[in-house]
Amino acid sequence: MFPAILILLALLLDSVGGFIITVDAHEEICFHERVLENERITISFEVMEGGFKDIGVSINGPEQELLHHSDRDSVGSFTFSASNRGLYMLCFDNQLSTLTPKVLMFQFHVIRGLAYYTDPMRRGDDILEQAIVQLMLNELSSKMTAVKQEQEYMHVRYRGHLDVSDSVHFRIVSWSIFGPTLLLIMTVLEVYYLKRFFEVRRVV
Repeated sequence: MFPAILILLALLLDSVGGFIITVDAHEEICFHERVLENERITISFEVMEGGFKDIGVSINGPEQELLHHSDRDSVGSFTFSASNRGLYMLCFDNQLSTLTPKVLMFQFHVIRGLAYYTDPMRRGDDILEQAIVQLMLNELSSKMTAVKQEQEYMHVRYRGHLDVSDSVHFRIVSWSIFGPTLLLIMTVLEVYYLKRFFEVRRVV
């Protein structure tokens, strides 16, 4: 039973796709996944950097039916069951941006049915036990994916705040050096000018 659990876990992790991508201005990037009928699809995304942190999103089914479309979205999450078998496509469109690329994080998660993981010709009397394990693995995978997504989001936010902090620190140090230096130069010039102004010259 333990090897079967390992196989199910490996197959389950293969069905999870989590990415951080950059979509340049006037660019469209699409991802697709082949899904069987009645399998559940979970798609979530969040724009991390760039412009007003919005991007166009569209989700299409295997018959090119439009399941979702928006021109400007910053964050979103969609869960639905596949009505037909085939390719389901997720596209991110940055056509409305003239100059700014967008950095976003997204998950494309397909929860496979039990038939995907088991061979009907070889399964025995433990099919109910396998079904329970599969449900537990699906729930665990969903929670692990949410934790991973939150960690990646916090890492990107930390990197952005660190860049801002380093920039502010550099400016403060630069101004703390430039200010006294400029004051010292002005003091020397004023002393030199006053010394020349009040200098007494004798005519012999």
